[in-house]
Amino acid sequence: MSAQHPMILFVGNSEQGTQLLNAVEPLGWWVYQPQTDTEALGMYVSYLPDVILMDAQTVPEIAEEVYFHLASVQAEPMIVIGGDEVWSDRVTYHLPADASINEIIGCIAETTDADWQTTLG
Repeated sequence: MSAQHPMILFVGNSEQGTQLLNAVEPLGWWVYQPQTDTEALGMYVSYLPDVILMDAQTVPEIAEEVYFHLASVQAEPMIVIGGDEVWSDRVTYHLPADASINEIIGCIAETTDADWQTTLG
């Protein structure tokens, strides 16, 4: 794991993925954005990201599928964005569906021990 440049596997819609990428690219962070559960699992195996970030609110069926496969190999840390409290007991961190980009980035930084600045907009 790179404390300076964490690799993030983001499972969610492409608009959110682009927003996350635009926010963390100046920090030198990486964001992989698979579009299907199979792609997500392949990227996990190929790239071994530092953190898995899933938006269970916008892509619940993909997030659920990816979660169960990655949990079977004890992939961690996992952060889930979504209103369903069932995630609280399953993953490393559970953020509310309305979490801001700064809250998400802060959670990733805390989880990966990455350096970041709170001046992100």
